[in-house]
Amino acid sequence: MFEVRNKEAEDKLNEIGQKLRSTMPKGFGFVLLIASFGEGGSMFYTANCNREDVCNMMREFIGKHEPN
Repeated sequence: MFEVRNKEAEDKLNEIGQKLRSTMPKGFGFVLLIASFGEGGSMFYTANCNREDVCNMMREFIGKHEPN
């Protein structure tokens, strides 16, 4: 996927992210990914944790759900 800026998508993602942050129990992290459909699309994310933690969460998720 190519990184293409989309203000409407980024604004909506930030709005949803703020709502998630305000409702998360203490000690829990989240990552929200959104992407446009099709080849050459864009992907955006928001999280309440740092980038390294996001990458670790994604690796763990993929490791548990990827076919062997």
